[in-house]
Amino acid sequence: MNTDQELNAVLSHSFDLELPDTVSKEKIIEVLSWRVEKLLAANPDQLFSMLYRLDISEAKIKTAMFNDEVFAKNIAVLIYERQLEKIISRKHFTGDIPDDDLAW
Repeated sequence: MNTDQELNAVLSHSFDLELPDTVSKEKIIEVLSWRVEKLLAANPDQLFSMLYRLDISEAKIKTAMFNDEVFAKNIAVLIYERQLEKIISRKHFTGDIPDDDLAW
């Protein structure tokens, strides 16, 4: 599974979205923005809990909230970027095979 497909799968699962295997970043952010708006209206505590679990910094969230008109899109971009960062990091670090002396 390539990085884009993995990102789509993670976002689909985490945010209960239906995303095709191949979709543009802009479309993903558009759909995520819609979901963020729905969560904010129905259950803001759940949204902020999800952002906390994703380890998105409070400073970035506060900056995103500065403009109410694009708040949902700003949060969607933060979510997208953080999930992508985690996937890339995971792929980078799981590729290393430990030395026999260091393996437990």
